[in-house]
Amino acid sequence: MHFKIAAESAQRKIHFIGKRTVLDYLHVIFWFIIIEVLGLISIPLAGMVGDGLADRGYSAARTLGIMLVTYMSWIFSYLLGFNAVTILISVLALCLISMCVYRKQRYFRRQRYFPNKKILLTNELTFAAAFFFFLIVRFYIPRIYMHEKFMDFAFLNAVIRTSSFPPADPWFAGGSLNFYYYLGYLSVGVPGKLCSVEPSILFNLAIALIFALCFNLFFGIGYNLTSGNVKYGLLTAVSGVLLGNIQGFIEFMHVYIVREPVSTITSMMGYYWSSSRVIPYTINEFPYFTFIHGDLHSHMLAIPFYLLVLTFLLNIYFRKNTKRIFENTSELLIFSLSLGFLFPANSWDFPVYFGLTFLIVLAHYYGYYTHNRDLFGSVSGFFKTVTFVSAFSFIPYLPFYLSFNPKAAGGFDFVGPELRTTVDKFLILFGLFLFLIFSFLISRLSSRKKLGYFAVWIGFSAFLSAIWSIPLLVILFPLLALSLFPFLKDLPDRSPRGFIFLLITTAAFIALLCELVHLNDHITGSFARMNTVFKFYMHLWIFLAIAASYSYYELNSRFKSWPLDGLSLKKAYGKKVWTVSLLFLVASCSFFPIVSTFTRIKEMDAMPSLDGMEYMRGLDEGDYNALKWMQENIEGTPVVLEASDINSSYTYVSRVSTNTGLPTVLGWTGHEVFWGRDPEELGRRIADVNSIYSTCSEKKVLELIDKYNVSYIYIGQLERQLYDVRTGKFEDKTYFEPVYLGPVRIYKVKRGL
Repeated sequence: MHFKIAAESAQRKIHFIGKRTVLDYLHVIFWFIIIEVLGLISIPLAGMVGDGLADRGYSAARTLGIMLVTYMSWIFSYLLGFNAVTILISVLALCLISMCVYRKQRYFRRQRYFPNKKILLTNELTFAAAFFFFLIVRFYIPRIYMHEKFMDFAFLNAVIRTSSFPPADPWFAGGSLNFYYYLGYLSVGVPGKLCSVEPSILFNLAIALIFALCFNLFFGIGYNLTSGNVKYGLLTAVSGVLLGNIQGFIEFMHVYIVREPVSTITSMMGYYWSSSRVIPYTINEFPYFTFIHGDLHSHMLAIPFYLLVLTFLLNIYFRKNTKRIFENTSELLIFSLSLGFLFPANSWDFPVYFGLTFLIVLAHYYGYYTHNRDLFGSVSGFFKTVTFVSAFSFIPYLPFYLSFNPKAAGGFDFVGPELRTTVDKFLILFGLFLFLIFSFLISRLSSRKKLGYFAVWIGFSAFLSAIWSIPLLVILFPLLALSLFPFLKDLPDRSPRGFIFLLITTAAFIALLCELVHLNDHITGSFARMNTVFKFYMHLWIFLAIAASYSYYELNSRFKSWPLDGLSLKKAYGKKVWTVSLLFLVASCSFFPIVSTFTRIKEMDAMPSLDGMEYMRGLDEGDYNALKWMQENIEGTPVVLEASDINSSYTYVSRVSTNTGLPTVLGWTGHEVFWGRDPEELGRRIADVNSIYSTCSEKKVLELIDKYNVSYIYIGQLERQLYDVRTGKFEDKTYFEPVYLGPVRIYKVKRGL
């Protein structure tokens, strides 16, 4: 029998802080080493799929290694179960595959696939600086509490605990996560399980890792677009990951100068909040908001994986004068696995990148046709490539699709005119990027005649915008006209500019689509398109940030050849106005990352730590000690009974299942309704939980415990507040065994009686 009384906990407090700090450092070291090892192992594979890039794909190596080990651990688990041994076998399999690829490349082509010192050092410094920067930020805002962090932590714990897939639903005993895309959580759970990181520390390490992977991948994309220019690689990374929108400046003026928040909710949620709620009734997150907010959602976890696909697509776009897009089957498989990973990681992303893949494959074979005039070869090559990519991005994930049963959304509906985005809100979100992009695109209109046509097109777009009640047409139609035609013209050559034109065109199309239709889910009324805008606007940010950085690269190259003393007065004045405007926009977008970081740290006022459960020591130390004991002593996924309530979402309810990953009878009720659970069933479960705690009837308790297969009864301060807990029945040692005694009591149900 395992007893832990309050006196034992008190004795350990003396050494707690010192031990905690040492453990934090050790976890960071082990975590960083395993990520580095996965990156180094994957260099030959990244070099093979990114052989046409300036960095030979090295900026994508870590993300590729994590993706491949995650996939192999997941697929091997169907034979071996999910455990540390399976993960280790997956790492060894990756080593073997990478070694074979390296030997084959070296034997047949005698090319050096290991990056040169400059690429290696630059990428290592970029990744390490980003990782440790945001690790320090997380050190001061570690708390896994508030917003939807409970949901994220529950899913992460469930994935780590499971021995098979799909994992158990931690908030609905007897159910599974077959309604949710969970491979994003697995991508951080696999390295975490491999180096035995405590889940409450893993949560914060994972956010720092995702931040660093994204920063490194953005850097690589900018570096490769500019043929190895480090400065513009960093500019792309800063634009994509660090910058905020103009709302950060507006909110700063209101809160700290005028001293009146933009909205009531801002005064409740803090300075940073309004920058993600610019368009009414929607969510407009962008990377730095997502990271500083700190919810380990699937849309955050998926960002490096679609940047990985984007990196490989850039390599495909650059490949010229060859009939085959993929030089060998291994390259095809790695790309297809990377693309296919997006759906089970965050299904909203897959259509965007599958569509982009389709367009880039089409561009490749059109370019091949223009150079070789081989119509049959081009058409057959296109259809073969699309077929193979489709098959190999779907079939390897077949076990996921066979069990996937989402109920939260289905079908589409049209966006009403009153809900459409206005021009001012769109400019607040993307003003800096659009300023640079339009400057670059318009500068390519070499004659007054073309400028005149463009002015007419703007007028026509404004007319259509008014009669169709779609305000954004005045921006999106000119953007499409200026990017689509140059993209088509660039198809034979497929230069970096052409890739940027494609990203701009895709971004404009996505933005237009969000003004026309939205995905139907359980959210209705004014908020009906909230999730559609939420999920797809992140891609707008990614594409426009990359395009804006490259636009500045092109414009700066052109401006350097325009010395002020050699320009007419009109042109010199125009250049100065443009520069001042750019500086103002950059400064405005820089307010958010700086102010939000400091205000989040100040508002949280947490003891510096990487342990996301540390806050519980002040909130309810009894819970903290009991939950730590459960993490260390309870194996598998037995059902635990804890308090439940109809209004449990976004509260402290479900803290046991959240912090342990053990399934409970019912967790956050509102979320389970959104995920498609029967509301009547949820109501019955709430009543049954109440009965188990409150009834004096031992027979009824045993029947209900058997109904939900409950193995542990948890009685803490929250249960005593919500129920008239009758503990006498749990003292019957015929049926129950007390395994934890103190401010919290935990009883184990005896089976087989």
